[in-house]
Amino acid sequence: HLPLGARPVLQAHPSARILIVGQAPGTAVHKTGIPFTADFSGKLIREIIEELDIDEYFITNVVRCYPEKNLPSTSEKDNCQNYNYQELSRLHNLKVIIALGEVAYRQIIKLYGIKLNTHKFKHGNVIKLNKEIHLISSYHCSKLNINTHKINKGMLKKIFLRAIKLSYYG
Repeated sequence: HLPLGARPVLQAHPSARILIVGQAPGTAVHKTGIPFTADFSGKLIREIIEELDIDEYFITNVVRCYPEKNLPSTSEKDNCQNYNYQELSRLHNLKVIIALGEVAYRQIIKLYGIKLNTHKFKHGNVIKLNKEIHLISSYHCSKLNINTHKINKGMLKKIFLRAIKLSYYG
């Protein structure tokens, strides 16, 4: 449940049915200002979006600034939660959130007041956040995770196919 009086700060696609959430901007985001565009992960995600012809989506990160050593501190994560509330409040057709990585997963769980000890991160898990929105957890599609075979394009594509199905049929 989003707080009363939350006002949107960032632009969100208002008809988005699927929200893709990463951890934090990569070093290349300064080129476009848009999450997941100018780096390896972004190219892979957008390739899958195009292949599956997904048009009602929105991409964001739970942390807004590039963190030191690419690992957000607790204060960085907490400081961005209000922006996350505001962004989510704009997505009136939202049905599915894909959390790319455990940091994104934990922050989304926290936003919805769900206890992490009862909903541990596991790739491919689906939980119901409320009556209308499902959360799918996925390993992040970073170059490191791809190169070490933690995740591959096929695994990620299955996550997106599941999101499409849930976004239309629940």
